[in-house]
Amino acid sequence: MRKVLLSIPAIAAVLAFSATAEAKTYKRHIAENNEKAYCVEYVPSTYIYNTRGKKVVGESRSWVGDFVDGATIVKRRNPAVYKTTRKLVEQDHYTLVDGAC
Repeated sequence: MRKVLLSIPAIAAVLAFSATAEAKTYKRHIAENNEKAYCVEYVPSTYIYNTRGKKVVGESRSWVGDFVDGATIVKRRNPAVYKTTRKLVEQDHYTLVDGAC
């Protein structure tokens, strides 16, 4: 009788454990035809800027000061003036990036 009383909780524990073990199921996603996930990324236009593109005014030198009063007279250099130009290297587009989004 004692063995029967001790075996009943043991059998109940085994049945409870096996029931919880069977209740857990997992799904595994298998990519068909070697599918890959891609993320869409926007790439803006790329330009090269040339700060010495078109010359507007050339370099010059000038005297600055008052000759009459005897003040300091300075020979000043005036650098050239240019208009910046830009050249399109790569136009804006969308690209697919491999990996997690």
